[in-house]
Amino acid sequence: MQMMTNHSPESAPLDDYAGQSNPSIFSENLPENATNIDIVDSIIAHQMMTLSMGDREKVYMDVHGVRKGPSETKEAIQEGLDSMQREIDKLQDKRAYELAWSKDSKYVENQSFRLAFLRADSFDARKAALRFVRHFQVKLDLFGEDKLVLDIVQDDLDPEAMEDVYCGREQLLDARDPAGRSIVLAVVSGRVSERAVLQKGFYNAMTFIGDPERQKNGFVIIVYGLGNQPVEASLPTPWKATKISQVLPVRIEAMHFCQDSVLRQVLFAIVKTALGPFTNMRTKTHYGTHSEVMSSLTGFGIAPGTIPVVEGCKITNLQAHRERLMKMRSVERRHRPRRQKVAVPFKVDVLFGKGTPFQTHPGNIQLRALVSERYKMYEKAGKGIKKEISLQVVQTIQLNGGLFLRPDGDSWVCVEDETARQKVSALFRTLRCKTGDK
Repeated sequence: MQMMTNHSPESAPLDDYAGQSNPSIFSENLPENATNIDIVDSIIAHQMMTLSMGDREKVYMDVHGVRKGPSETKEAIQEGLDSMQREIDKLQDKRAYELAWSKDSKYVENQSFRLAFLRADSFDARKAALRFVRHFQVKLDLFGEDKLVLDIVQDDLDPEAMEDVYCGREQLLDARDPAGRSIVLAVVSGRVSERAVLQKGFYNAMTFIGDPERQKNGFVIIVYGLGNQPVEASLPTPWKATKISQVLPVRIEAMHFCQDSVLRQVLFAIVKTALGPFTNMRTKTHYGTHSEVMSSLTGFGIAPGTIPVVEGCKITNLQAHRERLMKMRSVERRHRPRRQKVAVPFKVDVLFGKGTPFQTHPGNIQLRALVSERYKMYEKAGKGIKKEISLQVVQTIQLNGGLFLRPDGDSWVCVEDETARQKVSALFRTLRCKTGDK
């Protein structure tokens, strides 16, 4: 049974990878003409001219958000998954994929996971297979072998990447366009390192596609380049940050570039070079003031009130964005394997150490409150029960998503439960001394 695809095979993504095995995107250099605005625009125009009138109409409808995503049937899904595996088997260089499979075959073979990649390529099994295999190579490059068969969580991010995630410059908006597609805001900034940008993009993308409906309908990206933000100093960074989208299970249905300066044109030309034919033909540039750009976006089904940016490039929903991320981190802590090492402690963590920074950490304050609540019970209990009460305090912290962490160079290491229990018992004894109880 044939799948009803939303796009023609000729315009599907990853066309520029045809015939390749699995080179890492980080080994590819910035193309020579990537900063030449005229050449880039000429290439995109040529790509459009090669399409039939019917395919051009589809591109127009995609950009304007007036076409729904593809229909799916159980039979077509199974056929797509079977075809994808056959295409994976044909690929020659898939060392990261094979390493992942040797570590946890169930993770690699998970059908829901693979289906996200099929949807990203409109059920083109060959391209989905290449995207899937390269996904593991990029994941290995960015997060290391020990995270290869784990869902990436906030605890896996470097400090700079974590800060970039929480700053709100890249976020999934609550609103959708008339076609039901999710909208992602990406505010241009040049103050973040390449590794942080790539880690952030990987983490965000994998959380954005958690809803199957988002996978089916695809995404609309708004690249906001207005205001006084500095232009990226390292030109390969925006190129790689865009290129990484081609190994993530995300189908970009339309991309809107918003700018108020010709200085952004070089940056956006680099981004367009990395996109590939499928998305390139679905880009639109909006030039002018903030209000003019917002007005222009309404013609594509995007209401200005849904975009949390105002004049001066100020993010208006920053507090809500951060609170949502903190709730997400709590959920990740409860439902994902505990990380033995984290770069950035969470507010509910208990930190081992001396001095004001440790004692005033929210997790340490919460621990002392729990000890105080159970102090009388602890004092009346026998030796064996005392140990049990201390362990209950540890478990209460953990059930709230907290970890007991000790410093280890530039990161933090999770201690054993027995070590955590001993710390709690020490706090009970300290409280006894303060109260004067014998």
